[in-house]
Amino acid sequence: MTISLDDLEQSCWECEGKGILVNENKQEESCPKCQGKGAILTAQGQTLLYFIKKHL
Repeated sequence: MTISLDDLEQSCWECEGKGILVNENKQEESCPKCQGKGAILTAQGQTLLYFIKKHL
């Protein structure tokens, strides 16, 4: 079984994968939806992260 990166995360729709947003004062701030990572875990990604944290 092969798991691709696309199976684990998707590009953040809020910041369009950039990790930052520009607020009304023209200041850059970290995207609250993805915490500045530019990607959001899929259900399979969340399951894998839970498994790894459990066994570390």
